[in-house]
Amino acid sequence: MALKPGQVKCIQTLDSSLAVSAGAGSGKTFTLTRRIVHALESGAVDDIGRVLAITFTTKAAAELKSRVKGALRAEGMIDQALKVDAAWISTIHGMCARILRAHALEVGVDPSFAVLDEAAARPLLDAAVNEVLASANDLVAPDGLDALFAEYPARSRGPRGGGSVDDLVRTLVMAASANPQGMGALVLPQAVDEKEIVRRMMASAEGVLAAAEAQKPGKSRDALVAGTRAALEACAEALARGLRDGEALGLLGQFPVPGRAFGTPEFKELAAEAAEEYCACMAEARFGRAVPLLSDALLLAERVLAAYRRRKREAGGLDNDDLLVETARAFERLPGLAADYADRFQLVMVDEFQDTDQLQVDMIKRMAGPACERLCTVGDAQQSIYRFRGADVSVYHRHVEETRKANPDGLVLLPDNFRSHADVLAFVDRVFEQPQTFGSSFMSLAPARDESRVARPFLGTGPRIDVQMVTCPHRGVPAEQACRVAAQGIARRFAALRDAGHAAGDMVLLLGSTTRAGVYAEELRREGFPCVVVKGSIFNRAPEVRLMVRLAQAVANPLDSLALFEVLSSELFALSADDFLVLTTGRDEESGAYRRRPLLYGLMAVAGGEGGVEPSPPLAAAARIVEKMGRATGRMPLSAIMEGMVRDSGWFSRMEQAGAEGQARAANVLKAVRMAEDVERAGAAGPASVAARLAERVEAAKEAPGALSAEGGDFVRIMTVHASKGLEFPIVAVAELGQGAGRGDKLLTERVSGAVYASLDLGGSVSGIKDSSLLAKCAKATLGCEDLDEQELAQVVEDRPSAASRHAAIRALQAAGEEQEARRLLYVALTRAKEALVLSLSGKRTKDNPSGAKGLAADVQSALCGPEGLFPEGRAAFDFGGTRPCAFERVDLNVEEPERVEGAKEGVEAEGFGGAGEVAAPKQGVTALGGAAEPGLFDVCEVAEYAPRWDVPLRSARDGVFSYSSIAPAADGGAEDADEASRVSFGGVWTRGNDDAWACDEGGADGDDDAWAAICASLSGDAAATDLGTAFHRLAQYAVIRREGGRLARPSDERVTAICRSCGLAAGQRARLEAALGRWFGSSVATRVAGCANVRAEVPFFQLIDAEGAPVYLEGEIDLLAIGAAGSGEALVVDYKTGGRPDEDPAHLHEKHLLQATCYAYVVLCQGYEAVEAVFVRVEQQDPDDPAEPQCVRYRFAAAERVSLEKAILAAYHASRP
Repeated sequence: MALKPGQVKCIQTLDSSLAVSAGAGSGKTFTLTRRIVHALESGAVDDIGRVLAITFTTKAAAELKSRVKGALRAEGMIDQALKVDAAWISTIHGMCARILRAHALEVGVDPSFAVLDEAAARPLLDAAVNEVLASANDLVAPDGLDALFAEYPARSRGPRGGGSVDDLVRTLVMAASANPQGMGALVLPQAVDEKEIVRRMMASAEGVLAAAEAQKPGKSRDALVAGTRAALEACAEALARGLRDGEALGLLGQFPVPGRAFGTPEFKELAAEAAEEYCACMAEARFGRAVPLLSDALLLAERVLAAYRRRKREAGGLDNDDLLVETARAFERLPGLAADYADRFQLVMVDEFQDTDQLQVDMIKRMAGPACERLCTVGDAQQSIYRFRGADVSVYHRHVEETRKANPDGLVLLPDNFRSHADVLAFVDRVFEQPQTFGSSFMSLAPARDESRVARPFLGTGPRIDVQMVTCPHRGVPAEQACRVAAQGIARRFAALRDAGHAAGDMVLLLGSTTRAGVYAEELRREGFPCVVVKGSIFNRAPEVRLMVRLAQAVANPLDSLALFEVLSSELFALSADDFLVLTTGRDEESGAYRRRPLLYGLMAVAGGEGGVEPSPPLAAAARIVEKMGRATGRMPLSAIMEGMVRDSGWFSRMEQAGAEGQARAANVLKAVRMAEDVERAGAAGPASVAARLAERVEAAKEAPGALSAEGGDFVRIMTVHASKGLEFPIVAVAELGQGAGRGDKLLTERVSGAVYASLDLGGSVSGIKDSSLLAKCAKATLGCEDLDEQELAQVVEDRPSAASRHAAIRALQAAGEEQEARRLLYVALTRAKEALVLSLSGKRTKDNPSGAKGLAADVQSALCGPEGLFPEGRAAFDFGGTRPCAFERVDLNVEEPERVEGAKEGVEAEGFGGAGEVAAPKQGVTALGGAAEPGLFDVCEVAEYAPRWDVPLRSARDGVFSYSSIAPAADGGAEDADEASRVSFGGVWTRGNDDAWACDEGGADGDDDAWAAICASLSGDAAATDLGTAFHRLAQYAVIRREGGRLARPSDERVTAICRSCGLAAGQRARLEAALGRWFGSSVATRVAGCANVRAEVPFFQLIDAEGAPVYLEGEIDLLAIGAAGSGEALVVDYKTGGRPDEDPAHLHEKHLLQATCYAYVVLCQGYEAVEAVFVRVEQQDPDDPAEPQCVRYRFAAAERVSLEKAILAAYHASRP
């Protein structure tokens, strides 16, 4: 094949800087390969070791090495070919790692450092965050940061996050980690003077007031005048006495916003300008109020970054950011090293240059010659899709412009596409040549492939380009319903192509994200297609991967009955209910009675032929394999045991025989095993440690499924667009682009000119405000940024230090960047296709936008229908410049109206399915039973009078789960037990009746009015009786968390005050609290706890108990758990008790807390401890024998008592059941 002019220029120009723009499918890898070979042949480069070639992925580096090696051999340069494996052809992170290892002592890093991937680095960052934040308890804040923790929760509550202190700190830490200046790179907005903002608002309002008073009186005018006067008076009064902290927001919110409801045209114009000024003032107050909170978050982030770096040093690892930053710093600090690499390479090439950032570019240019004459960059701005990883396409544009100015001949275009049919390229042209997409910068791709050499040509008789648009009303149709309709359309089109002769392996579905990949897979399978999700960060969500984690936990601890049950009941062994009955029932040899037994003991009995029951084949096999596992544990790596169990069970063979999907699952299983091997190689010692770290790595892993998923096979592949980069397929369907919802992060950061600019919004103080309020509207104020381009917005971010202006500019800059990135993502997706495209779009119809097209859909709509055109209803065909027209279908989903029934309200009519192209979505939550007519929307339903059924016992909403407090007899000692109930469960107070059934006693047990009042108060929201206990527990927890040097950290007066305030304690209660704290911290128990090796506060548990074949779960939380020296085998459980009466005798107290002690001891013994001491510390009662000590109730339990403890717990559980 003859080379194109651009290829020739790229290959032969070796003495000046080149910036090569290589379009999709232009053969750039081939061109780079030939360039390296030509440089060696011509003598411009004397050795392959003096070539530096940077690729974006390790896979791409391996491919380039392979091609270079083959080309050199073909040219007879065998000696050079043999050196390729050691050549500097790698990712930029690989290059940095190589430099750092070679100069480790000079740089100051461990020469044997490990490169930490995200899965390995994340637990270290998590630990650093936890270390600094000190607690997962939202109510415990590090010293001096109460305002920050009052405004934002400590941890995120939802999956998306973005608004917690944890989120803020992580964002700042990651921004600093990726910058050589560290925390010094972060630039915060200027603090605001709230008095000046109030005066500015007043000045604007006075102008409005004067103008309004000159207008004709009326209701709207009079209300504006009166409200403005009142607000001005309130502001003047506040300024005269001095503004209180945070008062400005409330003052500004009192001003009525002027509108256009009355007045002359001049007044209306003034009102519009004033409304903008009001919004700007409120925005300055709102975002300015967050500036000191951002400073507090920055202080925390500095501590977390220091802890994170320390933990990485201790682990002997560097993450990818460290590799870049440390190398850049080495070049700055070590002139000799910089000089060495400045002259080391005679040829420097960077592939996928559009996905680099400024730090990487600066580093590479150091090694490319004084005028970068040895540098050749290859990229395509239209394929820059890694903004979320820090890639900055503006760096690419700047470099191209610098090259153009320095060497106009250095700009090289590779516009020839050797991949796609002309129709595909014509459609791409039609969409992206538009001014609002890529416009004048668009590089059109010229069809250059030889059609006679196409291996798998298009076999269909219809169009090569299909576009479907699924629309729904603004409300009323679930997103998954629209997704399913889109999936059905794609599946039908694929089925038609299959009927025309295409194999399933010709087809791929590219998604913006794999969130709804399961819906598409389900519809494809319904059409008879085998399909596999082969790319995307979904590995850790696969059921078979989760099962492998549970298998590792079961191998590490076979007495973990829950993990073992999940493994045995899974498809690995598929044991039946009868099998589990055999396993959990054993005959007592002494009494002859049948009793419960743990699953492991049952397996051991079956393996030994005990019990006299012939096991089923699956059970016999499971017992044999688990017995083999037991013999291997401790002698073989856990990963090898896992792999052996998978193979011996036949599960792997069954998956391999299940076609493409089974093979994909098998690949995931093997990948999990290999991940366990990696954990073992990283130094995890012992099965328990390996299992724990494997669970952490799987949870943190953002990885694609196993390799078998993507290799060969006649099945439809489903992957993300990002994962498809560099690949090509005959038939491509594209969906779910532009569907992502923004996180709504409180903290925005943007990198501009090497600095990281940050802006923070308020949290809790602005939650729940009305959308129509000025305080809500100002959060989205554009403040003059609406008409600026990205370069101008970046300048605003740098030049305007005010909090509101910077926030508006960062938000606008990020929105513009994300909009363009979405377009580039669509471009990449479309250019993966060789023969045909199916593009699925979606949108919401409104009165102003009847076609529903917005964003990417609007781009395609204008490309096919013209700038002012709309997608038509139903089916249509569009000429786009291809050999065949584009087929189009619009599917409109509608909310189904209720059918009209006799007696319905007038004017309420039913609508059935729409006409052609319309599909009605099922009405949610409405079901007709027995043919009865559904009521109209506003019909009044008759409801039978409520009659209580006292004969029907109330049942727990979580049947089978219980806590100590739900099975305990009534409290008998004052508020100390009420506190326990308030923190664990409010199930009521129960007492034994004459008929031996548990019945509710309306008056409380033994007339214990204090306990009954405490529970009732808690249920009614007036929990004063239990607030003191809550405050004590929080402060005691804090003391454990901040423990240092063998001493508990006694809380400061300021912290006690803060906790008292948050719990609403009265002065008298505070005195009681301080006395209780003094008694606890001065006790011998506290001294003993402080000296223990491991101490944890508020330890939750969820313990399985096999209640006669019906598993139940005991849940709760231990106030304090302390472990002595490692290997001692003994644990100390401490439970704090507030309240109580001083006249309770020891025997009564012992009986009173026995069940709680039994529950806690049983749970701890189940974890493998030999003995447990439980101490109940009555922090408000003196020890009768030693007034300096609190009264303590002590218990001791040994491992041999575990069975009897379980019996006692189950007896209480069954007795508490109605």
